[in-house]
Amino acid sequence: MSLDDLTETSQPGIRGSACVAIAVEDGDRRLRDCLESVRKHTRADIQILTVSATAADVNRALARLWPADVVLLSEPCRVTAGWLARMREAAYADTNTASASALADTGTALALADEDRPAHDLTELASAVAEHTLALRPRLSLIIGPCVYLRRDALELAGELDSELELRWALEIDLAQRCLLAGLAHVAADDVVVGRMASTHDACDEQPAWLGERYPYLNAPAQGTSDEDQPPLEQVSIAASRALPRALEAARRPRSRLWVTIDARALDAGITGTQRHILELIRALAATDSLRLRLVVSDDTSSANVELLRSLPQTELLPIGSIDANTPRSTVFHRPQQVFGPPDMRLALRLGQRIVLNQLDLIAYRNPSYHSTPTAWRSYRRVSRQALAAADRVVVFSDHTRMELLSDELIDQERIRIVPPGLDHPLPSEGRRPTALDGPSDSPSDDGKNPTGFLFCLGTDFRHKNRVFALRLLTSLRERYGWDGQLVLAGTHISHGSSQEMERDYLKGHAQLREAVIELGSITEEEKAWLMGNADAVVYPSVYEGFGLVPFEAALSGVPCLFAPQSSLAEVLPADTAAIVPWNPKESADRAYALLRDPAARIQHVDTLAEAAHRLTWTDAAAAMVEIYNEAAVAPMREASTLSQDEVEREHELRELIAAHDDLVARLVGEREHAQQMYDELNAEVGFGLSLIGPNGALPEDVQRTLLAVSTRPALSRAVYAPLSGAFRGARRLARALGRGER
Repeated sequence: MSLDDLTETSQPGIRGSACVAIAVEDGDRRLRDCLESVRKHTRADIQILTVSATAADVNRALARLWPADVVLLSEPCRVTAGWLARMREAAYADTNTASASALADTGTALALADEDRPAHDLTELASAVAEHTLALRPRLSLIIGPCVYLRRDALELAGELDSELELRWALEIDLAQRCLLAGLAHVAADDVVVGRMASTHDACDEQPAWLGERYPYLNAPAQGTSDEDQPPLEQVSIAASRALPRALEAARRPRSRLWVTIDARALDAGITGTQRHILELIRALAATDSLRLRLVVSDDTSSANVELLRSLPQTELLPIGSIDANTPRSTVFHRPQQVFGPPDMRLALRLGQRIVLNQLDLIAYRNPSYHSTPTAWRSYRRVSRQALAAADRVVVFSDHTRMELLSDELIDQERIRIVPPGLDHPLPSEGRRPTALDGPSDSPSDDGKNPTGFLFCLGTDFRHKNRVFALRLLTSLRERYGWDGQLVLAGTHISHGSSQEMERDYLKGHAQLREAVIELGSITEEEKAWLMGNADAVVYPSVYEGFGLVPFEAALSGVPCLFAPQSSLAEVLPADTAAIVPWNPKESADRAYALLRDPAARIQHVDTLAEAAHRLTWTDAAAAMVEIYNEAAVAPMREASTLSQDEVEREHELRELIAAHDDLVARLVGEREHAQQMYDELNAEVGFGLSLIGPNGALPEDVQRTLLAVSTRPALSRAVYAPLSGAFRGARRLARALGRGER
């Protein structure tokens, strides 16, 4: 017998059939519209009861409808075609299901409406749900009203509602937990949506304290909700299944704006390639008008960047210090660079239901010298693996990085995406000559003779940036061609893995270069623009790059770039434009000198690189990222991700336990030192008399009390102690005299 046949032939009071009970307050004007909607979309042979909205009256209705199942509307609401059949399918998809809770248009933990998708026509909403639902029926640890399918066998196992409670607490918490603890489960019917007839929850008494005491595990922070205005019930952890966010996101499609949180804390005053990528990507994403962006900033975020970010449409700033237990999780959290430690990973898990991670390169993962200690390196590698396992999508700039991740089996093919950065961001309109630069002339010479300008080497002094090779190249240019230009080095000095000492050693052995090399350190964007615009060529001898912006930026400034076809540079840049022969300074000098001397070669080189640069836009990068966000939002939850996230949480708990232990030890040590100090002060004041008193003193306790009583009366103490002291001094003199006589 099919389900339709069973529905047609079933009558109230027959096990396996379903009835409808509508709980309503006296005089509630919504009842009429509710009854009209339910009768319109429910078969005529299904019994529909109205009942007072108390646990006691609902119990009587449940008893009257025995042994049928009951769909309880805990408040008046509207339904759509096929709602009851789908509710029953959700409730009976598993033998151990006790209840199925429908989605709602607004106001509950299973609501589809939010800031970016306001509630609208219920029929239209139901049609969208039917089209986009994944019908995952994720498990819940609570029953969520206002529309709940209650199976009769569950009611018979768990018992009736607690009539001492308000209906909401009796149904959604107490009955739910009794079923759960008895071995049954609750699910969300994520293919059914009902329309609530009030925009917010009706007033309800405060949750009884004893419910929290009876079920203390429900007091955990919310893990599956993103609605800031949800009532207290939905602030508990409702999702026994991690599939709930995915199910809700699918049911919410299509939506005008997906909610994405981006970690923008790296945007301090300096601008490196990573910071340029983060800033320009955020600007391009805001311009798509398809996202609701929340940007995490810190005290180190520059004021100029804060003002720029604040001006973007559909964007809010979230200071890192304001995050607390009530801060909601967005659908997606995007960290646009790799994680550096457990706090980065915990922030992602705290603020996003799904995670997108940029892995710019693997140099820090492979190179131990870039970390303060071997332990720090191992910790970095561990958290990198955790992040890559937890991420729903991992974004890289190039196929080279993609292949590295795959070859080390750090990620599977299905989750990795290539999105190169854009290159059409605005450059400073006016450059500024660095004040520390007094060697090179304002512009390169181009009179057909040996140029007398300067080479510009830009980049932090990480060893893989290979700035020493720039020095070797300068040596070969001077020795082979008599080129008397200078080399300007600019970039941040780093603490671990720097090439600074190697550069100094090289210059010590090549005294002729000391006046030709200028070290500027960190520079501004305006100074960078001036240096690029006035250099004869940019030198970029990097051994390893995740992408490599500098050659493109040089070309867009009209200046050739000397680079080697290494790692991703061999992929993203035309092969015939690589002027450095790895790592031969003489052959490289030959190629470099041709670009320095031959105007036609310079023009061809710059035009080729500029043409490649023009194909990469931030608009395309943002469009690709929006697609990736949408993929991540509904991607299946993987076991490896769950295990990785659990491991991050476990490490955090261990760190807290260790910190608490260290605090306790420090406190005990402090108390002991304080006690020792007090003892020393007392000993200094009392002297050897300290050995006579106290619990372990030489004098009996009753004698100590007697002496104390005598000591508190000055006249009496003088009368008693003066003769004793005199006798003691006399005895000591006699003992010394006898001792001298014996000798």
